Amino acid sequence: MPKDYATLPFNQIRRTDRAVKDETWIKEFLYRAPDGAMATVFKGQPFITTRNYVYDEARRAIYLHGAKTGRFNANIKANPKVCFSVSRMGRLLPAAT
Repeated sequence: MPKDYATLPFNQIRRTDRAVKDETWIKEFLYRAPDGAMATVFKGQPFITTRNYVYDEARRAIYLHGAKTGRFNANIKANPKVCFSVSRMGRLLPAAT
């Protein structure tokens, strides 16, 4: 029987065998990646915006580059729950999942 993901904690990692837990690797990855994608919601409508950013290790903070006004900032003011993703293209592997 397949898992009912609606009943699991929203932050539970599905593939723990692929999870990255090495803090040094994560910090280096955040330093090297040129941009990230921030997901916001406004009145039920999702938005994804790609932004340049800087990672501040001392504050464990990510600072985004962008205008002080516009849809992106309006969305965050209306609903501060956001998701930020940084990625890179890895190798392609055949998989059954």
